[in-house]
Amino acid sequence: MAEERVATRTQFPVSTESQKPRQKKAPEFPILEKQNWLIHLHYIRKDYEACKAVIKEQLQETQGLCEYAIYVQALIFRLEGNIQESLELFQTCAVLSPQSADNLKQVARSLFLLGKHKAAIEVYNEAAKLNQKDWEISHNLGVCYIYLKQFNKAQDQLHNALNLNRHDLTYIMLGKIHLLEGDLDKAIEVYKKAVEVLLCCPGWS
Repeated sequence: MAEERVATRTQFPVSTESQKPRQKKAPEFPILEKQNWLIHLHYIRKDYEACKAVIKEQLQETQGLCEYAIYVQALIFRLEGNIQESLELFQTCAVLSPQSADNLKQVARSLFLLGKHKAAIEVYNEAAKLNQKDWEISHNLGVCYIYLKQFNKAQDQLHNALNLNRHDLTYIMLGKIHLLEGDLDKAIEVYKKAVEVLLCCPGWS
């Protein structure tokens, strides 16, 4: 945040004994962030054309260094089906903020959508080093291993995910593994467990 700038004094003389503290202007956002709120507003309203226009302006003003603008542009590209373009932008975000697990998760997600499951696993593992208690990372690692038919590793990751959050999607994927292995009884057992958990604790889903 930029330092607050002190407003200039009024032109009328005042007594030093009764002088009030100087009023301060509202803090100004750094140029890299000053339109982030507007980008966010257009995005959550799904006004993507207006959002892209503000993003373009923001990136021009910041010489392409506004991470949030790049991030949202990447999200819009993904929604529009431009997965490769979204991947490249998320990779740029990861370079700008290498300690951000979220940026790495988005890179991995784009790789997954491109069918590059091994590469996605590598990036998810890097994200896990930054955040070891993220349900989404473990869940998505499990899904990637399913696509690679490495079912034991997939189960390990999905069980890790369930330890963090008993999410219905994780139970579904765990049951799918048993179905792919031809074990209908285990699949039914998992689905029954999911129903029990979700009925008892609906807030988990």
